[in-house]
Amino acid sequence: MTASRRQGDSWALGGILFAVFFILGDVLRGVLANDPLPLPGAPAVEAARYFTENQTAVLAVALCQVLAALSLFVFVAPVAAFVRRTADERGALPGLVSGGGVLSAVLLLASALLGLVLALTAAGLGLGLVDTLRQANFLTGGTLHVASLGLFVGAASIAARRGKALPRWISWLGMVQATLAILSLASLVFFPAALFILLGRMLGFVWCIAAGIVLALGRQRGAVVGG
Repeated sequence: MTASRRQGDSWALGGILFAVFFILGDVLRGVLANDPLPLPGAPAVEAARYFTENQTAVLAVALCQVLAALSLFVFVAPVAAFVRRTADERGALPGLVSGGGVLSAVLLLASALLGLVLALTAAGLGLGLVDTLRQANFLTGGTLHVASLGLFVGAASIAARRGKALPRWISWLGMVQATLAILSLASLVFFPAALFILLGRMLGFVWCIAAGIVLALGRQRGAVVGG
């Protein structure tokens, strides 16, 4: 049979804040920046000019991403606890959830700090170093962050699906997000695959908001026990 519904966990609201802060950063970039963000592979001189001439926008985005990363850190704990209950503390899923979530938050935080460094120092750095820092900024906040977010979301969704502990649509959404997020790794060798970064990120936000609300309200079910 299925255990009774659990008490809500207010820390799960971190999932909502993660999405809100990240999206706020994108909105502020659009409002404050005078130029579009240079894509990876753009000449280093363009990246240096962007970070020098749009310092306020870059600093605002970096701050929002720091807050998003900290919110994701907060969200990992209630999700991992939920998966441990649902999976009855067996198997690799709880570890994948904790590891993937923490790694995703660390990578986003690293990306934000790299953006901060570029905003404050790009004018005085050599173009080669600016290019290296920009590439690292993109990888940590883009491909690698989204792929590890997919590991977090996918493992939690598989556990929830097996235990019938979340609404079915949230579990399926999470597994689709995980697939797209892992596929985003292909962008490391084939740049058009960067579309998977955007799709994985957006679906990840939807999943984190939905799962965060369910966990915060205590609408999830406990572990499936007794067969």
